[in-house]
Amino acid sequence: MIVLFVDFDYFFAQVEEVLNPELKGKPVAVCVFSGRFKDSGAIATSNYEARKLGIKSGMPIPKAKEIAPNAIYLPIRKDLYKQVSDRIMYGILSKYSSKIEIASIDEAYLDITDKVKDYYEAYQLGKKIKDEIYQKEKITVTIGIAPNKVFAKIIAEMNKPNGLGILKPEEVEGFIRSLPIDEVPGVGDSIYSKLREMGIKYLYDVLKVDFEKLKNEIGKSKASYLYSLANNTYAEPVKEKVRKHIGRYVTMKKNSRDIKEILPYLKKAIDEAYSKANGGIPKTLAVVAIMEDLDIVSREKTFNFGISKDKAYLEAEKLLEEIIKSDKRRLRRVGVRLGKIYKSTTLDNFFNNV
Repeated sequence: MIVLFVDFDYFFAQVEEVLNPELKGKPVAVCVFSGRFKDSGAIATSNYEARKLGIKSGMPIPKAKEIAPNAIYLPIRKDLYKQVSDRIMYGILSKYSSKIEIASIDEAYLDITDKVKDYYEAYQLGKKIKDEIYQKEKITVTIGIAPNKVFAKIIAEMNKPNGLGILKPEEVEGFIRSLPIDEVPGVGDSIYSKLREMGIKYLYDVLKVDFEKLKNEIGKSKASYLYSLANNTYAEPVKEKVRKHIGRYVTMKKNSRDIKEILPYLKKAIDEAYSKANGGIPKTLAVVAIMEDLDIVSREKTFNFGISKDKAYLEAEKLLEEIIKSDKRRLRRVGVRLGKIYKSTTLDNFFNNV
C-alpha cells in the first residue's frame, strides 16, 4: 500500500491571507469568540509568524493577546473555509484517487497504490498535487507519502510547512527505531506519561514491553495500535467517508441584488451539486450567499422527502428571495449546499416518501 497524506498548512489563517494579501508576513490568529465577554473564546489556528510569538491552537484569546498584543485576531469563518476545502478535496484531490478519506476540513488520505509504480512516481504525483492546489487556490499544503496512513501523517508533520516527505519501505525499520513515541498520532500527554514510566522512549521500545502489561496500562485498542505500528503490520485501509453535505458555489461577473441576474448562477451551482451527488437525492437544501464584503448569509429548508433538481430550482429561488429581502448588501458569490443525501432504486417512491 502507498498512502499519500495531504495536510493544508495553517489552513484557516492561510485562507484569510489569500483573501487579504496584506496579512501575509504578519502574525495572524483565527479565533472562536464565545460571546460571553469581550475576547472570550480560544484560538482556532494561527500562522507561523504568530506561532513564533507563542500563539497556539486552543489557547484562550486573552492569553494570546497578552503574549502578542500586536498580532491580528480574526473571527473564524467556517463556511468560507469549508468552501475552499470542498474545492480542494472534491475538485482536485478526488481526481488523483478513487480511494480518498477526508479526515477533517484540512486533512485527507489518498490510496495511490494503483496509481503509481513505485515511490519515485509517488513523489512526482505529490509534487503535481501540490502545484495544482497552489495554482488554483493559492494554498500551500504539506504532503507525506508512506506505506501506511499513520506513517504518512507523521512524515507530513516532519516536513511542514509547504513540504513533501517520503518514507520508502526499506526505510521503515530505521524510522520505527528512531521515532520518538510522543510523535505518534494518538499518543497524548496522559498516555505518553505512562509509556515513559515503562521505559518506552521510541516507537520500537513498545516491543520490549509485555503486551499484557501495556494493555493494562493504556487499554487494549491503544496497545494493539502501537504494537502493530512497531511491528510494521499496521495496515488500516483508506476508507471513503460518506459525504453528509455537498456544496457548490459560483462567483458572479459582478456584484448584484437583482434576482434575475443571480438565478442563472444559482442554477449552475445546483446543477454541479446534483452532478456531484452521483444519483443521491437530498432532503435538505441551503442557499448560501457570499456578500460583497465576504460575509456569508444562508437560508436552509429541510423536506420530509427527497427533492429532485427541478424542485430544488424552485425552492432555491424562494430561499434566495428571503436573503435579498433580509439583507441590503449585494451578492458576490452564490451557491447551494445539499444535505441528508440518500440513494434509492425506486425514486418515484422516494420522492413521495412522507
